[in-house]
Amino acid sequence: MSISVRLQVAAKYVKGFHYLADCGTDHAYLPIYAIQNGLVEKAIASDNKIGPITNALANIKDAGLEDRIELLHASGLVYLNEEVDIASVLGMGGRLIADILEEANTSNLKRLVLGPNSETKILRQYLMEHHFNIIAEELVEEKKKFYQVIVCETGTMNLTELELEFGPIIIKDKSVEFKKYINKLINKLSKALTNIKSDSEAKTLEARIKSLEEVIS
Repeated sequence: MSISVRLQVAAKYVKGFHYLADCGTDHAYLPIYAIQNGLVEKAIASDNKIGPITNALANIKDAGLEDRIELLHASGLVYLNEEVDIASVLGMGGRLIADILEEANTSNLKRLVLGPNSETKILRQYLMEHHFNIIAEELVEEKKKFYQVIVCETGTMNLTELELEFGPIIIKDKSVEFKKYINKLINKLSKALTNIKSDSEAKTLEARIKSLEEVIS
């Protein structure tokens, strides 16, 4: 099965675990790929919408994996049990992912693989406050958009404001994708700066631009 770059990155981090719960599974591409490639032994594919459930069911049947992937019409990760040792939540806003984790019993999970498409600062703040430690991160460019993949396990961390927004490991690694992303933000702010008439607003934008330049220096 061929999957998106973002899902390929996420799949790397489920390798070696036993039972994957994929929340918001959509087409069930990640669970199918993970089992077909021997990354996990079995999986739960869940979604809170009937359309994705229908798509997922067709794909699971086509792959002949009905006996290894359980399909659930459910909200969040409320169904987690003692056997599930890794969960993925991809393609949602950071606030929603944090809410999903808050409502779930994650005590038996050994790892979380998260893919917020917005509000990353809110998600990392939640992780920091609820005793999770980020062990890996990647910034992925796909169809001219940038996505963060965050991998965490139980632990502690203290993040700065910029680390909350962009990720401590992403900042440290300074990948080509990250520099491209930051330069795109800088260019956007620089253009906005030319139209600012208020001195206070201009100083705020200039400070933001300077902080972004320092992140990739």
